[in-house]
Amino acid sequence: MGSILVLDDEQSMREMLQLMLEEEGYHVTTVPGIAEAEEEIKKNVYDLIISDLRLEDGNGIDFLDTVKTISPLSSVIIITAYATLESALRAIRLGAYDYVLKPFKIDILRNSVRNAFQRKTLMEENLYLREVADRANIYDNIVAESRIIRDLIDLSYKAAQSDANIMITGESGVGKEMFARYIHKNSPRGNGPFVAINCGALPESLLESELFGHVAGAFTGAQKNKEGLFVVANKGTIFLDEISETTNNFQVKLLRVIQEQEIRPVGGNSTKSINVRVIAASNKDISRLVEEGVFRKDLYYRINVIPVHIPPLRHRREDIPLLVDHFLRQFSSSRKSLSPGAIRTLLHYDFPGNVRELQNIIERVCVLTQGALITEDDLYFLEPYKGSQEYETPLISLKKVEQHHIEGVLEACGGNKSKAAEILGVSRKFIYSKLKEYQQESNGA
Repeated sequence: MGSILVLDDEQSMREMLQLMLEEEGYHVTTVPGIAEAEEEIKKNVYDLIISDLRLEDGNGIDFLDTVKTISPLSSVIIITAYATLESALRAIRLGAYDYVLKPFKIDILRNSVRNAFQRKTLMEENLYLREVADRANIYDNIVAESRIIRDLIDLSYKAAQSDANIMITGESGVGKEMFARYIHKNSPRGNGPFVAINCGALPESLLESELFGHVAGAFTGAQKNKEGLFVVANKGTIFLDEISETTNNFQVKLLRVIQEQEIRPVGGNSTKSINVRVIAASNKDISRLVEEGVFRKDLYYRINVIPVHIPPLRHRREDIPLLVDHFLRQFSSSRKSLSPGAIRTLLHYDFPGNVRELQNIIERVCVLTQGALITEDDLYFLEPYKGSQEYETPLISLKKVEQHHIEGVLEACGGNKSKAAEILGVSRKFIYSKLKEYQQESNGA
């Protein structure tokens, strides 16, 4: 449930508090003096510290200053038989959560401890939610017209109702984090925190510190205890983007955290229980990395309980006009529009950067275009146009359109012909016959 450090020079009081708090499910450590308490908070992260006011080697209120320096996220409750208004006010002013008078009823302290934990959880979640709001994507909902994405939304909604770990794959820019947020919002954990981190953006040592936390002195520069993102995400969801970029050594540690649902801060000696759902993502074929020995098979099976593959934008071009309209509303206060030629230009572009690239393109032309109408000339920077006025719509047969669509659906389904047949509304036999036909034509070409 949480970790508590009890600081009191009376052994009987330490034993009584330890017994009472452990019955409540907390992990409890007791020390007789300030010197021992300082050593503890340097080595381990404690959610709550309960300290007597008068101690043989110092004053509990003075110890508050040390706590706020070394372990600023720890809550503190002061207990004392020598209460004065001045000491109470000073304790609260220095950041103590509560001030409890001896002799106290067990229920009074028990409630104070529970309230301290509830307050700490709310503060951590609010802090993270503010950070998320600052960097939130410009849109919350999934914008789609294509059958492929609509089926993925249905799959994601069903997956959200369980607590199974999910693996989202797809090229960069297709919207993996957007789907992860959709799953989180529609899950029983939807009111809890959603914590996202790009595993490929940090070296292994910093990634461990970010996810698992660290204690003061764990490494050069670690002057204070730090809560890891797994703790911040407790009772919610953690999104591990680009998990394929992690090292084998880190994967071993991550696997243990996922299996045991507990974390040990870097440099710490104690563990903390967590309750976190993992959604991982990658723009690479992780199954191939497993075969090559680059990614651990046991971790892959643990996170790939429900696979979700998001196809690239070039395989669902029917979504482009809807996305364009969505981004125009976001970026154009004067409600600009695109000419038929501009729409045609976008429909024939391959979008290597996917939805994110389309978003950037619309933002760019909204800023740089003077008039209300955006034309194909304003999209001169897109290949293969480059401002050329000689471009014409390519003349291709319906058969080629059919082939492109079937192969795109198959790729989106990871090669699963039964799933592709279901989406296309045809039989598996039809899929096989078409693939054989395309292969024969390719060999004869």
